[in-house]
Amino acid sequence: MLPYLLVLSLVVFWIVLEKKSLNRTSFWLPLIVLTLFAGGRSYRVGTDTWNYTRNFNNQLSIKNFRFSEDIEFGYQTLEYIILSLTKNYFWLLIITSLVIVYCYLKIIKRYSVNYWFSVFLFITLGTYTFFFNGLRQGLAMAIFILSIPYLLEKRFIPYLLICAIASLFHITALFVVPFYFIVNLKIKPIYKIIMTFFGSLLLSRLLVSYIASTNDRYEGYTKVSEEAGGYLTLGFYVIIMIGTIFIGYIYKIKDINFQKLIVFYTSGVFFIIPLAMLGTNPSGPQRLLNYFTWTLVLILPIVFKKINNIYISSISVFAFIIYFILTTSKFSNLSPYIINPMFMVF
Repeated sequence: MLPYLLVLSLVVFWIVLEKKSLNRTSFWLPLIVLTLFAGGRSYRVGTDTWNYTRNFNNQLSIKNFRFSEDIEFGYQTLEYIILSLTKNYFWLLIITSLVIVYCYLKIIKRYSVNYWFSVFLFITLGTYTFFFNGLRQGLAMAIFILSIPYLLEKRFIPYLLICAIASLFHITALFVVPFYFIVNLKIKPIYKIIMTFFGSLLLSRLLVSYIASTNDRYEGYTKVSEEAGGYLTLGFYVIIMIGTIFIGYIYKIKDINFQKLIVFYTSGVFFIIPLAMLGTNPSGPQRLLNYFTWTLVLILPIVFKKINNIYISSISVFAFIIYFILTTSKFSNLSPYIINPMFMVF
C-alpha cells in the first residue's frame, strides 16, 4: 500500500509546489509519474491484468494472432500493433496508461476549480486505479471523458462520435449515449432522476441480459453475487450524492457546469441502483457506475470551495485517504504493488 500513498503524496505535493512557486498548473510531471506507476507494474497487480498480458507472457507470434468476436475490435487492433513490435507487456501497459491518464488530466485541467484537489480525488476515489483491472473499459471510459465538453455545450454529434470510438474498446461506452438527453432535457432535475430510476427498474434485467448475450465474456454479469464490495461502493457514492445535492441546494450553487455534472452523476447512480438490486456481480454491470462517479473530481472541488471551511475540508481529505487505503488494499488484488521484473536490478 505504501507505493500508492507515496505516488499520491508526490503528485499532490508537486502540483501545489508548482502552483505556489511558478503560478502554473502542473500537467506533465503528474502525467509522467502516474503513467510510469501504472505502466511499470507487474502483470500480477490486479485481478484481470494477467488476462490482458497473456499473449505477451506467452510470447505469441504475430502470425498466430487471431481476432476474436468476443473482444472489441479497437482493443484487439491496439494489442496487435504492440504485439507486432514487442513481446514485452510493459509497452501495452505503458501506452494504455499514458492514453488514460492524459485524457483525465486534460479534462481536469480544463474544468477543475481546484486542480490539486481534483487530482487527489482522481487517485483516492479509485478512478485512476480502475484500469489496473478493467483495462478495456478503462480505455473506453477515458476516451468517453473527452466527450464531456460536448455534453456541457450541447453538441450531440461530436458527443456521439466519441462514445462510438470509445465503444471500440468496450461496448458499454454506448450505454452513456442516452444520458446526453437526460442531462440536456429542459425539465426539472428531479423529474430526470425519477425517469432514470424507473426506466432502469423496467429495463435493468433486460439490459444485463443483452450485455451478456453480446459477448461470452460478459456472461458473469447475470450471475448473482454474494460479494459485499459492490454494495459498499454503491452505498458510498449514494451518500456522497445526497451530500452534494444537499449542499448545492443550501449554498445555491448556480454554476451551469456544476448543475449538469450533478444531473449526470445523480441520474447515473439512480440508474445503477436497480442493477444492484438484481444482486448481479459487482465486477459486471455495476462497473457502469464508474462512467459517472469520475465526475466527483470536478463536482467536489466546487462544493468544498463553496463551503470554505478548513476543518470540513481536512476531515474530508482524511476520509478519502482512508477510503483509498481500504479499497486498494482489500479489493481487486491491487496490493501489494509489484514492479515489472524488467526493472528489478537486484
